[in-house]
Amino acid sequence: MKRLVIAVAAFVLFACGNPLVIQTLQEQSVGQITTCNANHIEVIQHNIKEDGSATWTALCQGRTYSCQRAAGTGNNLENAEVSCTEMESQMPE
Repeated sequence: MKRLVIAVAAFVLFACGNPLVIQTLQEQSVGQITTCNANHIEVIQHNIKEDGSATWTALCQGRTYSCQRAAGTGNNLENAEVSCTEMESQMPE
């Protein structure tokens, strides 16, 4: 039980604060948000599950996108199916 708690805590720590995770999500967004390159995409929220699937919110050029990645592990994450959908603006008028 103690090992499980440590493993889950490590996963959450690295998935939430790891710059490589953010960079990967930015790069995966590029294929879906074709008007922006990875340097212009800001990931503001993300949730990565143990199966490798993920959801995140990306911002670029004043637009907000809801993105998701199918499950996968290791090198399979690079080939996992990713989709991003532009959301209606949530900025106050």
